[in-house]
Amino acid sequence: MTVKQLIGMPGPIVNNIDCSHSLFKIYATIKAKRAKCPVCEKHSNKIHDRYTRTISDLPVFQNKTTIFLKTRKFKCQNPQCDRKVFSERTPYILRYSRRTRRVSRILDSLSIELTGKMGSTLSEQLLISVSKSTIARMAHEQQLPQIAQPKVLGVDDFAYRKGISYGTVLVDMETSRPIDILPSREGKELKKWLSKYPGVKIVTRDRASSYSSAIDEVCPTYRMPWTGISKVWTQKSKSSSRIKAMNF
Repeated sequence: MTVKQLIGMPGPIVNNIDCSHSLFKIYATIKAKRAKCPVCEKHSNKIHDRYTRTISDLPVFQNKTTIFLKTRKFKCQNPQCDRKVFSERTPYILRYSRRTRRVSRILDSLSIELTGKMGSTLSEQLLISVSKSTIARMAHEQQLPQIAQPKVLGVDDFAYRKGISYGTVLVDMETSRPIDILPSREGKELKKWLSKYPGVKIVTRDRASSYSSAIDEVCPTYRMPWTGISKVWTQKSKSSSRIKAMNF
């Protein structure tokens, strides 16, 4: 196995490797002789300047890995282009990022599954350490998946700051996964959401009157059998004479 196969990034050229004090240093350059302008998409081979990017990568044999990528700046040779100088890019490293894409994918998963502090602690164990604020920022930057139309919806409130501000969490009860968060626990927010997703057949909620009135306004033909600590709303069916209460 060659060093290039071990690193797994065919774009950069590895010029030198140094391993000392549990730190694996890789000195590399981009092998392309020219680069494409990100604005006009015209290629240029006129070099303006050079600088070194410090990139964090996955550990090698339990050694923290840092890539020192020598990067060139090119002058755009298109006189009609607004961009005069641009830097060459590689698909394995995000623009303005200090991490490779594969490191970012791991940190993205940590930011969703763990809190900022726990994600930062685990990243140190994985030798790709970042701060808890970085974990929180990466969680906020991630795009949420499209909301699939739920049939059984769970509605409950939660506290942003206990006794001061509250929001509403919506859960797909068939998959037991949260699907959306509303900025408040007022009925108008839930009413707006139910109007957008009219395919909901059953709603289980707490006893807040604001949720009750919102569902009444959107679905006046629904009725409410009690189920212990929550109500289940279900649409009347011509084929069934009685609706059984469901316990969630």
